[in-house]
Amino acid sequence: MLDPRRLRVLKEVAARGTMAAAGEALCLTPPAVSQQIAALERETGMALLVRHGRGVRLTDAGRVLVGHTELVLAGLEAAEADLLARCGQVTGTLAVGVFPTAARALMPGTLRRLRAAYPALRVVCRQMEPHLSLPALANGDLDLAIAHEYDLVPVTLPPRIERRALFREPMLLALSDAEAVEAGAEVDVACLKGARWAMGEPDSACGRFARSLCRAAGFEPVVDHLVDDFTVTLALVASCLAVAVLPELAITETPPGVRLRPIRGRPLRSVFIAIRASSARHPAVRALIEGLS
Repeated sequence: MLDPRRLRVLKEVAARGTMAAAGEALCLTPPAVSQQIAALERETGMALLVRHGRGVRLTDAGRVLVGHTELVLAGLEAAEADLLARCGQVTGTLAVGVFPTAARALMPGTLRRLRAAYPALRVVCRQMEPHLSLPALANGDLDLAIAHEYDLVPVTLPPRIERRALFREPMLLALSDAEAVEAGAEVDVACLKGARWAMGEPDSACGRFARSLCRAAGFEPVVDHLVDDFTVTLALVASCLAVAVLPELAITETPPGVRLRPIRGRPLRSVFIAIRASSARHPAVRALIEGLS
């Protein structure tokens, strides 16, 4: 019978690429990780890792075993969740990855209510964008993630990750007072073909959405400012240096000189909770989901 603890070590080494990184994630020394892998190789009678540059990589046998490890560990997590659900105690520590605007808007009130209702539950938040939090959730570094998905930029969830919808919010155009757009009027993005834009980096979700929005309107945007901080974006718009598109949740107040307008077609950003399917019945996970919903 293979030892699940050693399987977990193999999974971490495979995910992180080095004994040292896996040890750091598991709170083990690199020699201890090596010993666990050596013991697992003796149990299987096969080499599971080979050296690759400064790290290691899986052999064919290692890849087969890691594929089964995902299911084994998920089954154990589901069993633990079912047992805890029977007693109904909401205790322990949950690690949550949450993107910045949701961290500001959702978490303080939610955590305050949870602390009052479940004093034995500790929730630890890590500010992370979904492209980091969703893989971390799948890998077991997080217990729950609050993520987003923009229209025109669909998100592919890792295997065995489920989503729970929270809400959908409008995407808005931020224009300066110099732009002649009537109050409340929907703006056709095509009319901004000659504008200078402030956008997130091309590999960020909001940056990809803004570029996709312009391309769907028939033009390639001229991006003068690569900015991922929405406060800075609004300051640039207020100074008549750019136009921008941003989600409603990002706007705490509208600076003087900025007009916010709906976009023709009303594109949205969906905010959702992501969890591992195997932890769905865990009382602490359910309590946090209920607190957010």
